[in-house]
Amino acid sequence: MGSRRWQLRLWGCLLLLLAALGVAGLPATLAQPALQPLRVQLRWLPQAQFAGFYVAQDLKMFEGEGLSVTLQAGGPSVNGLQRLIDGQADVAMGWTSDALNLRRQGADLVNVAQLLQRPGSMLVCRADSGVRQPTDLRGKRIGTWFIGDQFEVGHWLQAHGLNLNAVQLIRQRPSAQDFLDGRVDCATAMSYNEFQTILRAGLLKSELFSVRLARKNSGFLEDGLYVRAADLNDPAKCDRLVRLLRSLAQGWRYAARYPDEAVAITERYMERSDGQHQEDMLQEILQLMDLNKGFGLLDPAKFARSVEIVGQGSGEPAAIARAAEGAWSLKIWRAAQLDGPQRGPLGPAGRQSFSTLVNSPWFYGLDLVGTTAFGLSGFLRALQRRYDIWGCFILTLLPAVGGGTLRDLLIGGMRSPPFIFKNSSYLLVVALVMLAGSLMAVLLSKGAADSESFNTVLGVFDSIGLATFTIIGAQVALEADLSWWWMAICAALTCAGGGMLLDVVTGREPRTFQGEPYEEIAVLGALVLIVGLMIADHFETLQWPVLASMVVSWAFVFASRQLVVRHNLRSWRPGL
Repeated sequence: MGSRRWQLRLWGCLLLLLAALGVAGLPATLAQPALQPLRVQLRWLPQAQFAGFYVAQDLKMFEGEGLSVTLQAGGPSVNGLQRLIDGQADVAMGWTSDALNLRRQGADLVNVAQLLQRPGSMLVCRADSGVRQPTDLRGKRIGTWFIGDQFEVGHWLQAHGLNLNAVQLIRQRPSAQDFLDGRVDCATAMSYNEFQTILRAGLLKSELFSVRLARKNSGFLEDGLYVRAADLNDPAKCDRLVRLLRSLAQGWRYAARYPDEAVAITERYMERSDGQHQEDMLQEILQLMDLNKGFGLLDPAKFARSVEIVGQGSGEPAAIARAAEGAWSLKIWRAAQLDGPQRGPLGPAGRQSFSTLVNSPWFYGLDLVGTTAFGLSGFLRALQRRYDIWGCFILTLLPAVGGGTLRDLLIGGMRSPPFIFKNSSYLLVVALVMLAGSLMAVLLSKGAADSESFNTVLGVFDSIGLATFTIIGAQVALEADLSWWWMAICAALTCAGGGMLLDVVTGREPRTFQGEPYEEIAVLGALVLIVGLMIADHFETLQWPVLASMVVSWAFVFASRQLVVRHNLRSWRPGL
């Protein structure tokens, strides 16, 4: 019986071994999942402007992400975005001007990644044109491609008191031919292409009048990746786009590390090539990208600026503004996690909206009101102790800016030096509080500062400061890319750190340690803000959800502080 059992076990092992050998012997194509097809439409003919694509293709980085990518070349007669609309491509590179114009006509195109974070557009004028300053352009012949570059020129001219009616626009040929032949006085050029051609033709930079339009706030975003809006609702297609973006990041970073190899790979896709021109082009293209952090990330503020430029240039700002609604999404970029997992409740677009609102004039006004209230509490303490001018200054300064300074010192990095060294307004507020407080001490009766009405007003200002500093502390932590719980800690430190320093300097136990809810309110207010921002994060293209989160948090902190003061509420103390 035992011998029979061992025979069965032996035959079972042999069968398992044969099955394993059979699976190992299967062709690789059967063992691996099929590659997912994806057609990518480039904007122009093969050149180093697209080196990262060719590197990813040649070194099988696309295949490593499970994609079979077909790179479709562009050219003078190819409208890449129109091919995307017609279903002849799955992804297309395009300029903001092209995309907005097509969206205005009803096309639902969406920017999902911005490869060039800085525009490369230029205006270049010949030495013999007589152009030495912007006003010299009046009546000059300017060559443009009429693909949106004329809008940039018009926007720049408007900043100098001219417009496109003051010049003669001429449709120019590729490769700066008309400029070099003298057919035009000036021409639009890309810093990575035509401008390099002009310099290689023997013209010196010092002999040219040239303007980098982006540096004059007149350049719109170029070379973005666009898809059809409906594709963003298809999980399978979104997954392919995520993998495409990841493989492109690999390709471009490889091109930056090994530029000679990248140019050699690119030249294999070209019919003819000037190697030096391609090397210069790649180096310039890399300068327009953010490769280490934020590759492919569209900046909403720069997109809004692009919308303004195209709107003014086209003469239809309202129509272009409407077309821009829903024209971009960071969904694919965030899913690709090129900068690692998201930290905090907001993505890049929401963070920018949050920062814009916190730095707005109205919120800055609340900040100064709170700083004044905190500083006044310290000044009154100095008066009670009959300190001299220096003592009054220190005791006014500590509660006013001490919490924020402690916060910045702990965070370091981008917050160094602390904010008070970057913005002298806070020291001015401290000085004004000392001056106003000194006048009040002289003009008001001796017990006025202890009156109920004075303390009520001071309490309201203190509540304003607490609510405002809660939001500022949370925003600073988020801006420093700290985790969400640090938002609550930085909020509490910003609010109460200065008061604790004041108590320590004056030899008192911190008041907020003795049962009066203060830091607790800031922490709860920050948590309310965090929850609101997490909800707002689902509406990345809108600013009002972020504003609503701020208002709710601010109102919560203000109301909570007023309740504590009026009803003498106390926080729980362990053991009591």
